[in-house]
Amino acid sequence: MPENKLLEQALQQLKGCLKSEEITHIDRLKVALCGDTGTGKSCLIARTARKPLLHYDFDDRRESIAGMTEVIIKTLVDKNDETPTAWNILESDIGTLEYLKSKNELPFKSLAFDSCTFLRKYAEHQFMHDCTSSSRNKFKVGMTNYIIPKDWDAVTGVQKMLDGILNRAFALDVDVYMTFHTRNEKDNVRSTKTDTVYKDNLTIDPPNLKVLLPKFNDKWRTFVDTDGKFKVQLHANWQFAAASVLKNIEDVEIADIQKLLEKHNKV
Repeated sequence: MPENKLLEQALQQLKGCLKSEEITHIDRLKVALCGDTGTGKSCLIARTARKPLLHYDFDDRRESIAGMTEVIIKTLVDKNDETPTAWNILESDIGTLEYLKSKNELPFKSLAFDSCTFLRKYAEHQFMHDCTSSSRNKFKVGMTNYIIPKDWDAVTGVQKMLDGILNRAFALDVDVYMTFHTRNEKDNVRSTKTDTVYKDNLTIDPPNLKVLLPKFNDKWRTFVDTDGKFKVQLHANWQFAAASVLKNIEDVEIADIQKLLEKHNKV
């Protein structure tokens, strides 16, 4: 029996396999968008991502992307630690999107989680609410109660929660963006108990979120250049380990996803 026929028979039995030549680097984008506050992360997505876009606003800053066409914004925040709501609503929404995809009725081409810094907090609130043994202490200031996590249980649990929500988002087969804040990396060699020393290179804030970065094909850094123009770093240098699957692009480009895709598609 010819080898190609054997291959086709095997693919019919394996289910869910794709031939590499049948897909491209940009069928779906998986982008970790990293940068300091005010460097245009949210606007870059809302202005230039493939539309329609469902943009989850966890920072309560929806006004920063007001007026964008084909952008649906949903703000999710926890008003206090003891009665978290944001994480459960997000999980329910992802379930709705999964149902729409199963019916071939998913209307969105892009999905944004903005930002992971605050989504991590809401995941932690939910984790401590549901796993009370992981809460070290409760204290009250004024009229508000606060909960402090215990040891590394909450850190590990939250990492698994974020990992799971990303896996479900990626399975929707749409472009997925997650924004991260950056900060200078701590120099553990030169730092002391009384004096913290930082390196010149950048890392994710908080650093324990770095475990999520390998899940993304693209890791971009946004910044504002000396002329006040919003730029995006796409390849690694001494300052940040950026990466991209896009072709025909420079190390640094103008912050515009559509233009990056156009350059990638040029023969």
